[in-house]
Amino acid sequence: MRPVAWLLQVFLRRYARAEAEVVAPFVRGPRVLDLGAGEGYVAQALRARAGRWVCSVDVGPFRRAGGPYVVYDGTRLPFGDGAFDTTLLLLTLHHCAAPEAVLDEAFRVTAGRLIVTESVYRSRAERFWLDLLDGRLNRGRHGGKMSGPFGFRTPEQWHRLFESRQQVVEMRWLGPWWERLVHHPLLFVIDRSPVCAS
Repeated sequence: MRPVAWLLQVFLRRYARAEAEVVAPFVRGPRVLDLGAGEGYVAQALRARAGRWVCSVDVGPFRRAGGPYVVYDGTRLPFGDGAFDTTLLLLTLHHCAAPEAVLDEAFRVTAGRLIVTESVYRSRAERFWLDLLDGRLNRGRHGGKMSGPFGFRTPEQWHRLFESRQQVVEMRWLGPWWERLVHHPLLFVIDRSPVCAS
């Protein structure tokens, strides 16, 4: 592995541990799906930290960590309805050509809660930096096989999308103030509404 690629993997592992620490208090139930898992580092960190069973899923064979890992077609997840208690979509949806469809599939396979993090922008300058940084970072992953950015959105646009599906119960900015000068990660916790018997 080239030194730059090695340094990128070190950064990704460290970032994944921080992400796992942030989302762990919001995870409900023992069965967790990490959708758009990339290398599988977040799932590995959650298993070590919380002792949960976590399955990683992505559209390519990007795995670099141990544990269950499924490659899917990006359209239909190969799991039954409500198979997982919590599904994670961490910095995933902006890479999807059809984020609404991916979100709906995530809801289908989730019985309880979705946890979403997304990089957001509030100005044209912030959008420029997100496109530049995200594009460069992902070109260095897996020989450029991971998709570049498709659709960053504003906080309000993501919130409207999530609220159109289910109830957002938590929304908060992540990361230290200096990180938020360039990268603006926002956490959304979305609970499935209970199905009422008629």
